Amino acid sequence: MALGSDRAACAAELREAMRAQLDTLDPPAGSNVDLPAVSSNFDALGDGVFRILTQGAETVSERALDPAFWDFISALRTEVEALRAFNASLLNAFINWAPATPSSTVTFRNTVAALVAPGPTPDAPTQLNGKIR
Repeated sequence: MALGSDRAACAAELREAMRAQLDTLDPPAGSNVDLPAVSSNFDALGDGVFRILTQGAETVSERALDPAFWDFISALRTEVEALRAFNASLLNAFINWAPATPSSTVTFRNTVAALVAPGPTPDAPTQLNGKIR
């Protein structure tokens, strides 16, 4: 379940948890949570829980919690390193190019063409996993 952008999800979860609890009574009283005077209290509680989760909590992700995300970060680092190596090789080819003869241009072209470009950028995970503490 997603937290959402406001207190609605928190208030709904609190309301439904209380409904389930009240429905265990004899007679069941779960429908009381829908009364306007009671519902506004759940909205206020939901607002408090939402603020705790969005303002007071710290979200963390560790390799053990979210290996797909950290594998993606590792793949990005590998790609950046490959791009740096490619850039250095390309720069070196330009620095060392001394076109004294037409064959030098061919040699330069072949040197640049032989550079190994990095592969495609890895796909990012579609979801991050972590925990709130």
